[in-house]
Amino acid sequence: MSSVIYRYGLKNDLVAAFSPIQLEHHSLIREDETSEHYIIQTYNCSDFPGYNILASHIYYNRPAMEELVKNAKYVTILRSPYTHLKSDFYFTGKYLLFPNAIDPLEEFVTYRYKLFTEDSGQRETTAIQHYIRRFRLPMSGDSKEKLLAIEQLDRELDLVMLTEYYDESLLLLKKLMCWDFEDILYHKMKVHKEYQPPLTQKSIDMITELAADDIQCYNYFNETFWKRIENYDGDFEADLKTFHSLLDDVNNICKYGNETSYCQLLFGDADYLRRKSLEKYEKWIC
Repeated sequence: MSSVIYRYGLKNDLVAAFSPIQLEHHSLIREDETSEHYIIQTYNCSDFPGYNILASHIYYNRPAMEELVKNAKYVTILRSPYTHLKSDFYFTGKYLLFPNAIDPLEEFVTYRYKLFTEDSGQRETTAIQHYIRRFRLPMSGDSKEKLLAIEQLDRELDLVMLTEYYDESLLLLKKLMCWDFEDILYHKMKVHKEYQPPLTQKSIDMITELAADDIQCYNYFNETFWKRIENYDGDFEADLKTFHSLLDDVNNICKYGNETSYCQLLFGDADYLRRKSLEKYEKWIC
């Protein structure tokens, strides 16, 4: 998703802010899970226009975000906690910690589940709460209190996309932002080629307990996602068909070594697009 945002920013000469990524000296924002404020690098040049976009992994902090990017739309993307855990486990190399395991992920989940069930005092630290922590939702309290917090988050966000329905999500983003089809075209990146055993039922059952709060959050926004499609202004299926046709066309044009600037941006991953976005900062170092 960030690649789509950065690509739009480059096309429209927008200024992107960056969360804690290390690109030379350009770590523009520093924050952590408990901080109430961002530490923001600003430029004193009189012609610095301010930031237009923030498309990074960062903890949700509405007051600080409103200070950073004025009059912004707030969009995020979620993935099923089951497949999110699996993807993160293999992509970050955690599976290398279990070199002799037939199913490294199941062994990892079993270890976390053992800690989770045997020590109630460590439940908040051993539970899998990626979305709960990122959105600063309550980690304690009953399900009703947690649901109220999720509903409040829903009122604050303009769009919650779903990884499993990425193309459908991009159509909703296009509609929200009044963009053209060209603005949401993309090329799939970072396909993990290591063999990944499918999730076993044992792992699924343990993750259901470990990630209960994340699952509640995901299920809520999964439901609102389809309601949004039902209320889509236009012919959603026709637009989706058009989008798929355009995706096929542009990927076929660009995949055979086409060196145009458009194809370079389309095939560039998020790191490449961040670096391209950073080039404009040089003129504001004064």
